[in-house]
Amino acid sequence: MQPAKSRLRTRIKPAGRFAVAAAVVLAGSVAGITGIAASSASAKTAKPITLQFWSTYDLKDKEESTFVNVVIKKFEQENPGIKVDASVYLYADLLPKFLAASAAGDPPDLMRSDIQWVPQLASEGVIKNVGSVPGFSAIEAATLPGPLATTRVATGEAPGYYAFPDDTNTQALFWNKALFAAAGISGPPKTLSQMYADAATLTNASKQQYGLGVDGTDMWNMAPYIWSAGGGFTNAKYNSATGVMNSSKTVGAVTSLVNLLKAGDIGSDFEGGASAVSGEEGFPKGEYAMYIDGPWAVDTYKADNPMPAYGIAPFPKGPGGSVSTVGGEDIVVASGGHHITAAEKFAEFLDSPFAQEAMAAQGDMSTETSDAAAEVKTTPYLKVFAQQLETAKVRAVSAGYSQMDSDWSTEMGAILAGKVTVSAGLNTAAAQANGALRGITP
Repeated sequence: MQPAKSRLRTRIKPAGRFAVAAAVVLAGSVAGITGIAASSASAKTAKPITLQFWSTYDLKDKEESTFVNVVIKKFEQENPGIKVDASVYLYADLLPKFLAASAAGDPPDLMRSDIQWVPQLASEGVIKNVGSVPGFSAIEAATLPGPLATTRVATGEAPGYYAFPDDTNTQALFWNKALFAAAGISGPPKTLSQMYADAATLTNASKQQYGLGVDGTDMWNMAPYIWSAGGGFTNAKYNSATGVMNSSKTVGAVTSLVNLLKAGDIGSDFEGGASAVSGEEGFPKGEYAMYIDGPWAVDTYKADNPMPAYGIAPFPKGPGGSVSTVGGEDIVVASGGHHITAAEKFAEFLDSPFAQEAMAAQGDMSTETSDAAAEVKTTPYLKVFAQQLETAKVRAVSAGYSQMDSDWSTEMGAILAGKVTVSAGLNTAAAQANGALRGITP
């Protein structure tokens, strides 16, 4: 840019006091113009802030590329002084790597965290309480209850919101239309009791065909059966499991699944092991007539050819309703980050309709109620999942959740192996859960 002062011309030399005044004005103008030029030069040489963002986005499909080429690009266009450097890690590596970087004083500015990690990160003091960020109240008002609950840590020295809700998901019932028709069943079950009856009818041992697939003994996979039956895992404050995890309704729900397994109506995925076949693997082959899974399975099945015709339905209702599990990720801001204000700005942007709808098209469902209609219009198969999210529940928002989940799976393994009764196993699991929820480790 050509400096403006070079275009000034003095045609007549001023005289007397007018000359002094003109000189002052000219000097001021030159000084001002010089300042503008210096400022412009400084702006050209100033380096933009670069935010470090860590995630586990999928590199095999368009999830990560959409985030980088669409979402980040839009943010950088609207915020020319901020750049975002996105790094992808394996799920098993991300949390320990973040904790190690925080301990070393050099964490990334933000991380896309599994919702179950938030309480642990908050308890260790490595992420910020973001509830006071000016834009958070609007996000809070717009977010579905389940996903919002994953961001709030109600225990510890400073209870509050420790994350921005990013994306959510849940599980619904996948059912094989051909196998149902062959068994004379007109459609998916609407109640738990009907699902269990259908599972028996759909089982054909000679074909290695099981009526139902339950993809493991962890809480994520078992919760829909237990919650819908009226059972549960902890109290509302997430500080006790006694009387909930070992209640008669939880015992009844687990007993129903154990009986189906003994009858041969549940596949190998439930017990697990080296030879176990997951629902996502067995369903396309006709090994499982029903199982529950999330919206990501739809994209997976697009690659399966031939893929049997299937439907997706809400999880069957029980005494507790039709209740599935809230999944997803939240955005956390590192308390030791280098650019906290800019990081919070980017986190807010990720909750904008633009970012939410762009990622919803890749299967990352929006956490906000207002985006549901738009994402369903763009991606019709999300309709059932959006409906299911209205009643979905969050697992214990507690730093002790991982330990509790591990202890639960261990006791479930003992129950399925016939080493302990359902009641005895759940009594043990409840006692162990109390310790985990209170921060007491074995």
